[in-house]
Amino acid sequence: MKLKLGLGLAIALFLILMFLSGMLGKLIGLVISLLVWGSSGYLAGKLLQGEGYGLLGNILLGLVGGFVGALLAAIFGITGLVKLPFIGGILVGALGSVVVVLVAGLLGANGDGGE
Repeated sequence: MKLKLGLGLAIALFLILMFLSGMLGKLIGLVISLLVWGSSGYLAGKLLQGEGYGLLGNILLGLVGGFVGALLAAIFGITGLVKLPFIGGILVGALGSVVVVLVAGLLGANGDGGE
């Protein structure tokens, strides 16, 4: 009886650890993505206005900028930069973020109410 109970607990513990390790991997991936997006937005903010846009603003700008930057890199054939693991993502995201901020400024969405 004890052997069956011990084996059952071992299997349950193993399954829980497998589930948690998958969750942990996803959590680490999310944290890394947030770091890349935040760094991209911060770098774009430094380049354009001398400071960032706040934590959430940097992350959102980096997210949109990463998409735009990857699209521009594909259009202009600079795919080597995209393949660089961490730094490439930050640089491509910052490039896209700068483009997003500049285009938004040209369209009058720069936050001054159009005045």
